[in-house]
Amino acid sequence: MRWRTQLAVVGAIATVYVAGNIAFVKPVMDPRSVERLSLASLEELVAREPENAPALRTLTQRYLDLSMPPRLVVDVVARAPAHVQRDGRVSLNTARAHEAQGSVRAASAVATGALNRCASLPAELSAGSGCDVRAQTELALLIAALDRMIQWNISPLTDPRRAALAHDIASRPIRIGPR
Repeated sequence: MRWRTQLAVVGAIATVYVAGNIAFVKPVMDPRSVERLSLASLEELVAREPENAPALRTLTQRYLDLSMPPRLVVDVVARAPAHVQRDGRVSLNTARAHEAQGSVRAASAVATGALNRCASLPAELSAGSGCDVRAQTELALLIAALDRMIQWNISPLTDPRRAALAHDIASRPIRIGPR
């Protein structure tokens, strides 16, 4: 009788141990496959998986490309978890949406914070965090244009021509040469 009790206890401990060590793997979508989804599928994916940063990057970019109301981008990003909001590409799209709304200072704050976070990441982690070289370059150019708009006390809504000029000046190549 005693050995049966011991066997039951050992069996229960083994069952608990095995159950605790089983790992469930959640499939992760390839970022390139997310880019091929339709707008409705992207919206559904972001609603179902708010932690999916590549899906949110693609959705916010698609909203901007389709000239959807910029408030839509800001609202979708505001519902995402904080670490997804801090993604470099998501922040870039959010800053562009703020700029399109006329909130130049808010856009500058978002873009500057994103560039600072991206610059502090190790090179191995930067691409996965939406902070690849292209995103950092776009953030730097956007910050330069936004800073000029703040200096001129304008926004794309109040003076679209000068706002476009600020972007042109920010992206103008620098030529260094003899006089």
